[in-house]
Amino acid sequence: MIDGPRSADGAELGGRLLTLVGDRDFQALAPEISQIACDHGNDRSAFTAVVAWIVTTIADLIADPASSVNDAVDSFISVVPVVHDTAALNEELPAPAEWLFTAVVRHLQSRHRAGSDLPPPVPADTALTRMQALVEALLWLDALLECDHSL
Repeated sequence: MIDGPRSADGAELGGRLLTLVGDRDFQALAPEISQIACDHGNDRSAFTAVVAWIVTTIADLIADPASSVNDAVDSFISVVPVVHDTAALNEELPAPAEWLFTAVVRHLQSRHRAGSDLPPPVPADTALTRMQALVEALLWLDALLECDHSL
């Protein structure tokens, strides 16, 4: 269990959560996600740091620096159905997944603008939505790693 939401940076917390997802240790994962998503601080810094790390890592996995934004987004779209166990992305995503998808696409777009770097995604409105978004993000990142994308 993490010592507290502010005890580590986004990469450290995100890496720990991703390890638990990879190990399929959902019994240990649930309280850690809950602690991060339910952080009662005004800035929700642990949640924002973890999600920002996941969004950046997803972008690193799917985006060849020489490729266009459209190619990177197409690569990202190809993994979303794997996470949702469907043949294609032809349905509307649930709200937490849509929020994450938009954050990744915006991050990819910012990389192609000179000197532009978007701030981390804004935390979702409720603790439940933050938990859902964090689970969604971890599953997407795990699926990308399992699909042989490499850093």
